[in-house]
Amino acid sequence: MTHTPVLEREPPGITYDRLRLDRLLTRIAHQHGVASALEIPSRGAKAMGGLYSLALARAGADVTLHDPDPHARDAWHRLHLQHRLHTLHAPDLPRLPTADHAFDLAWNFVTLGDAPDRPTLLAEMARSARLVLTVHCNGHNWGYPWHRFLHRLFRVPWNHGDTDWFFPDTVRDAHRAAGLEPLALGYLDMPWWPDPPGFRDMRLHLGLVEENPHTRWTAPIEDIYRGDNIPLPLRVLSRIEDGPVPPPVRTVFSHLFFVLSRSPG
Repeated sequence: MTHTPVLEREPPGITYDRLRLDRLLTRIAHQHGVASALEIPSRGAKAMGGLYSLALARAGADVTLHDPDPHARDAWHRLHLQHRLHTLHAPDLPRLPTADHAFDLAWNFVTLGDAPDRPTLLAEMARSARLVLTVHCNGHNWGYPWHRFLHRLFRVPWNHGDTDWFFPDTVRDAHRAAGLEPLALGYLDMPWWPDPPGFRDMRLHLGLVEENPHTRWTAPIEDIYRGDNIPLPLRVLSRIEDGPVPPPVRTVFSHLFFVLSRSPG
């Protein structure tokens, strides 16, 4: 079957998690003097990978992306940040062709849990940078049990990575096992709705719709970087998240958590 190229726009929920992750990355860059960063891998877990490190570039860091999506690289050019962008090809992944402590920060967005050799990749990140940041889907979010239930109900194999890596204690222990010293653990991306149970993915799994291999995504965050106003509902959510939210509420409503660690040496 011939597929017609389709252009899809990322929904507000993804824009919100990009905004919140931007805040985290910008804060880390300023607090820890991050002048160089490696995102490994750079495909991320959302519609348009390769854009999450834009916040680091905007904070003044040189960014290296592992095998970035070509459309994402186009966005870097449109935002006039191509001078901050470098690429890395690592054919022997999880082994990285990098010198020890070549970067100030090595980080990963949500894909570490489905990496084929997680301990080795994390150890390589620790070897390659003085700081390591990993961001993960939050298994304590109130939408996580529903997501798991849907996969069981429709007998669809779980394809979102090792479920142990949805929980902060597991990830923090993995950082320690890689020789890292955890500095911070926190939650982010806290809208009122549950972490989406993947209705689009479920429709694809069940054959209710056919995946178009030529789908291309556009990201509203690019327009925001150019000066467009952040939509009012997202500004309100962000103000709430920045407020004095009780820790149990933050834990249950946040879609993501992070662990930031320091590498020895």
